[in-house]
Amino acid sequence: MIIPWLYFLKEDEQALIESFTRRRVVNGPGSFFTKPFERVRRRTGITLGPTAYLRVKDALTGEVHNEVGPQLYFLKASEDVAEKLAAIPLKQNQYLRLLDQRTGVIRVERGENSVYLKPTEEVIQDVQDGVNIDEHTAVVVRDVEAGQLELITAPQVFMPASHQDIAQVFKRIRLEDHETIVIKDKTGKYLFKKGSDAERSFFLEPYSELVKFRWSTGLHKDQRTLQITQIDARPKFMWYEFEARTQDNVELVLGITFFWQITDVEAMIKTTDDTPGDICSHARSAIIQSVSRVTLETFLAEFNPVVREAVLEADDTFYTERGVKLHAVEVRSISCKDADTQRVLQEIIRETTNRLNRLQKQASENEVKVKQLSGEIESEEMRQKLLEIQRQNVLAAAQMNGEAEAVKVKAFFEGLGDGVPPAERVALFNTLRKQDMLADLSRGTAQLYFTPTDVDLSIETRQSTARPKTAP
Repeated sequence: MIIPWLYFLKEDEQALIESFTRRRVVNGPGSFFTKPFERVRRRTGITLGPTAYLRVKDALTGEVHNEVGPQLYFLKASEDVAEKLAAIPLKQNQYLRLLDQRTGVIRVERGENSVYLKPTEEVIQDVQDGVNIDEHTAVVVRDVEAGQLELITAPQVFMPASHQDIAQVFKRIRLEDHETIVIKDKTGKYLFKKGSDAERSFFLEPYSELVKFRWSTGLHKDQRTLQITQIDARPKFMWYEFEARTQDNVELVLGITFFWQITDVEAMIKTTDDTPGDICSHARSAIIQSVSRVTLETFLAEFNPVVREAVLEADDTFYTERGVKLHAVEVRSISCKDADTQRVLQEIIRETTNRLNRLQKQASENEVKVKQLSGEIESEEMRQKLLEIQRQNVLAAAQMNGEAEAVKVKAFFEGLGDGVPPAERVALFNTLRKQDMLADLSRGTAQLYFTPTDVDLSIETRQSTARPKTAP
């Protein structure tokens, strides 16, 4: 442009003026004239909020610097915006790790704060929450300068320094009375912690680790997928299934139940790394040998004694050497591997069951009959006692009635006096008794017929002494 030109700029405007040899800027508000051969480009200033900042690069020197808000920023003639960023806010319990790519220095920013990255810094770890250390939580920290680990248990909200890294966050281990754990220390030595010890709640020391056991599991104990760190010393059940063959060459599938207990953890860890697997394998070998010496019929009749004798009654130190005690072993199921043999076996079992049911039913019926006979015997005995009592009562009543009648007769005869002959006394007594009987019959509903032959009645007329008549 050859002819000068007047420009007016607002408060947020800037003019970038370029000539053949240099560049310059004019910031508003204001006005200016251009010189010949200058080109003008109008641009707006950059408004930065309270949490925004610019990363500005100088095209001449290559230096990058930050411009932090809040402000209205006008670029210089040699400057360009590299990027516009926002500050990273940190809460009170948060921290942020930054790396200076120019010097390699790591810087840690802690909250409450807003973090503005320097031009040569980058975030090497996202915003992290501090670790709340209390009586149940501790932190193992590695000093990256010395390479040592340190266990920090002092209550605080822990945020690592620039030379520290959090290696691990530990929870306090708390053991119950029946629990035991095995710890491998930094020298490789095993330490045993029990719930019955005085120190039953603790943190793992640096360079120590819990020993994790991988035991066999499943019905056939063919998968070592059971992982435990705390050993339970209480008795427990375990199921196992395997094949065995009898003396008469019948192949069986046996289901066994073990009731077992770990009694010595130190002996166990010295001799085995798979306690359930060892128990089942050793018991299986002993049971197979015992079953092979008996026929199917004998085994079905005495399967539990055969198995107990093979496992429990044998003079075997295998289990005690591994710190294990077997309390009981029982046969849970028996089946034939061959389908045809299994059907025959099911028929035998069904017939045996029916026979036992019939025997049980007959025993129940016999018991009912015995109870019934016992009741009848007891009833007859009571009836006999009743008849005896009734007989005694009748005899006593008859005796009492006889004594009363005797007293009555005696009184009657004595009342007649000596003037009446004995034969007349008896006849008079009989006549009175017949009158009493007739009176009793007359008061009832019975009808009585007498014939002359049945009743020997006689009417006697006695002449009474005639009294002398008196003259009127």
